[in-house]
Amino acid sequence: MESEFPSDHCRRSRFPDTAPRRRRAAFLVALAASLLGSAVTVSSWAATATGDTYSFFTGADVSAVPVDSDTTSVELGLRFTASRDGDLTGVRFLKAGAADRHPVSVWSGSGVKLAAAVSRGETGSGWQQVDLGTPVAIRAGQEYVVSYRTDRYRASERYFTRKVTAGPLSTVGAAGVYRYGAGGFPEQTYQASNYWVDVVFRPTAGRPTPSPTTRPVGLDLPRVPWEGGPGYYAGFPVARQGGWTDPAFFPTAVWFEGTYEQYDINLDSGAGLNTYVQLTRQSNLPLIGRNGMHAMVGPELANRGAETKGWVLADEPDMWAGPGNGTWTGNWPGEGEICTPRGSGCGHDVQRRLLAELPAGEGRMRYANYGKGVIFWQSDVDAAAFVNGYTDIVSADIYWYTDPNVCTSASEGPTLGVRPENCRRAANYGLTMDRMRALDAADGKRQPVYAFVEVGHPFSEDDAPTITGNQIAGAVMNSLIHEARGIIYFNHNFGGPCHSQHVLRDCGMKTVRPKVTETNDRVKALAPVLNTQSYQWRFNQSLDTMLKAHDGSYYIFAMPGRDGGTGDQTLTLPPGLGGASAEVLFENRSVPISGGTLRDRFAEEYSYHIYKITP
Repeated sequence: MESEFPSDHCRRSRFPDTAPRRRRAAFLVALAASLLGSAVTVSSWAATATGDTYSFFTGADVSAVPVDSDTTSVELGLRFTASRDGDLTGVRFLKAGAADRHPVSVWSGSGVKLAAAVSRGETGSGWQQVDLGTPVAIRAGQEYVVSYRTDRYRASERYFTRKVTAGPLSTVGAAGVYRYGAGGFPEQTYQASNYWVDVVFRPTAGRPTPSPTTRPVGLDLPRVPWEGGPGYYAGFPVARQGGWTDPAFFPTAVWFEGTYEQYDINLDSGAGLNTYVQLTRQSNLPLIGRNGMHAMVGPELANRGAETKGWVLADEPDMWAGPGNGTWTGNWPGEGEICTPRGSGCGHDVQRRLLAELPAGEGRMRYANYGKGVIFWQSDVDAAAFVNGYTDIVSADIYWYTDPNVCTSASEGPTLGVRPENCRRAANYGLTMDRMRALDAADGKRQPVYAFVEVGHPFSEDDAPTITGNQIAGAVMNSLIHEARGIIYFNHNFGGPCHSQHVLRDCGMKTVRPKVTETNDRVKALAPVLNTQSYQWRFNQSLDTMLKAHDGSYYIFAMPGRDGGTGDQTLTLPPGLGGASAEVLFENRSVPISGGTLRDRFAEEYSYHIYKITP
């Protein structure tokens, strides 16, 4: 949802123009191939000679793999994930050239270096294995990259058009990655190439490996894919400096506010907000920093410091500029012709040109928000191009409770199977998250997806609905259940009895602010839990649920789903999760556990309960 202020915003492209041997293929063609190929799995060669470790390419016939003519120094890698916890004990690579020593590295999916070593005693050709001095703990469901640096290499194009598996190991997207230069995290891809880098992985026997700060828990369940939680932000120096890597921090933000004096900060922090996403030009950024709050802003705010964690790109260019290969005129909505040639789409040119204006290498994240184009109107390929092309954090704003058209327009809610009678429900905010996460996964990499929730009457039609406090709380909680990594509140009223740019400071002080404050306080208390990777388990087909573990306890988040779930409901617990009762957080009560189930009542579609079970 655009505010009345046009917004400039920006970030580096994930799709560089250079690649080993030649320029990369056209973006949409490559993305389409990735989308089409992602559903097919190819089994690989799994067992190594020891019988208890796994590698992708043991036993593969590599005799015909060509040596590339490229002689530029390059970091070559493999992106992978595991369905079980375990240890990465070594890195393998297929040798080309005469060099007898090669540095190898292990990285988190967000680019944090976890380990490094240098090969010794290499043979003249063939596979080389470099053992790590200390094995790297691999967490189920998280993405990692192994790489080595060389100036000669072997490559096979179009290899990773399909997933490759080896026991608990799976490749991720176009898994072969590279980076030219003296080293650094490899994240560029070309023609789904395999650069023949491999892992030596030993699964943990029995229970998943606990983190050093967490008492052991014992569910043998797959994990929900994620980007890495607080560890993701560790790849951005300014975010590291500002506490975003702290498991106790969770972004609760407000969209397009103005901060001019201490009174404004006091009001916002008093409502449990900790981040501003886009600010008016007159805002006092140093004041934000002095109060321990954070900002993501457009490049027009030149007076920035450690408080500014990210850059904001154009808001909703998927809607007002559209997909396509047109050229942006520089005009914003209402300023004249937006794209040339007339009628063409130029949303990608908008984002590319704004990204080009940003300073490079200063450690700030890039963020963009999209709208109905990405969620409803565009093909998966076009929508994924927006979601994956420009950002480190992304969101989309669909206001299911207040939009006068989303329930009935044939090109909107119904395209996702939302019936009008089930449209005004908290569960549809989770549906937005599901759509965005599916699009984000199309390139084989993941970034945090934030949720947007309105707090008032964001549409100009006076007869459109106005959201209530309970609906806000339900929308936030359902977004979290569907893996939102941050919450952004849309704080503007364009219709209804009170027009405002600051709903939580004025119009909503007595109506919605108390519930927003309560919700944010609960999110803050739950941050160490929310910042862990979820388990995959469905407790009840009529409920939307999430299962997490932290510090020796399990947490079940539950609320009605898109088509039902109100009234008395039974939640069936997974094997291994037991106890006499479950504490219901924030409600001063508990419910008994009997026969592997618990029962509770969900009075309204926005009702939610959070259960804590300590075995």
